[in-house]
Amino acid sequence: MSISKQQVSSEALETLNPNKVILPILISVAIVVFLFIKDFEFGAFNNIQWNLGTAFWFGVAVLCVIVRHFALMYRIRLLTGNKLSWKQSFDIISLWEFGSAVTPSVVGGTAISLFLITKEKISGGETLSVILSTLFLDGLFFLIGIPFLWMVLGSTLLTPIEDGEIAVSAAWLYSFLLAYGVMVAYTAAIGYGLFISPKSFKWLLIKVTKLPFFNRWSDKAVQVGDDMIVASNGLRGKKLTFWAGSMGATFAGWSLRFLILNCVLIGLTTVGSQLLLFGRQLIIFILMILAPTPGGSGVAEGSVHSLLSDFFMNGTGQVDDGLRLIVITVWRFISYMLYLFLGMIVLRYWLRRVMGKPKM
Repeated sequence: MSISKQQVSSEALETLNPNKVILPILISVAIVVFLFIKDFEFGAFNNIQWNLGTAFWFGVAVLCVIVRHFALMYRIRLLTGNKLSWKQSFDIISLWEFGSAVTPSVVGGTAISLFLITKEKISGGETLSVILSTLFLDGLFFLIGIPFLWMVLGSTLLTPIEDGEIAVSAAWLYSFLLAYGVMVAYTAAIGYGLFISPKSFKWLLIKVTKLPFFNRWSDKAVQVGDDMIVASNGLRGKKLTFWAGSMGATFAGWSLRFLILNCVLIGLTTVGSQLLLFGRQLIIFILMILAPTPGGSGVAEGSVHSLLSDFFMNGTGQVDDGLRLIVITVWRFISYMLYLFLGMIVLRYWLRRVMGKPKM
């Protein structure tokens, strides 16, 4: 947020280029193809009961995508004081999700969201408030959800068991702890800056960037601190209903995202606890934060392949590799690739509406 408007626009337009979809699609397809070659047996199709129930649950999974989209549209309208129409909100969420799908998870979509919202004639200060509030609320979902699920489910939340033994190495656990620690740190920092003392936040940021390793960011620290003060002032006096509605929409949006896989799996098998499956997906998403690939491609498929192995058991107690690969393929198409295609469609008309550009 500490870069010029021209630079933000340039980076955002580059990110939203439809050609960007090629890399994440190729990565996802390559991973699935590799897993198919390595593990798949065509007899797996015969072991699955393809019926109306399967079609119904796949349909419910698609419905989760639609309702989730609406929840995020409602949230951004609420955060902007209903200054955005439903049509504008639909476009922004579509392109925000598209941008997140074609950039590495570790990079995030801050520049994209800044560009999208300001192009809808929302002031810079209010845009900052919206983005920082969104980051805080999203982080809060995981900060509340993971400890709660740990209390309910215990250690099985983090340790898939296969053939009586832990099915993954300790390396993934350390990766999770690192990523979760990063999320806790930045959510706490944003919360402190927005709601407690933005001036102290700025002071601390400046002090940290004076240290030898961090001094390259000292100039940006001042601007980020100023942005936090502006955003904090914009949120003062917001009523409890504002935060309750925003938090409700946030929790609904994230929950529906994870329920997509639950629905796909219910349509194909009855193995395992649905709450545990839901909880494991929170862990997988945390791991995707560290992914260097667009939209976590490769990491998402690989994590499901490993961390959910105890949900793909056959009648003999062995992992059904065919079922696992079918679930991964359907899940990634519904939850990920649909947004790539939707984003490409919306982008053409949105650019023409807000920038007067011809259709791409």
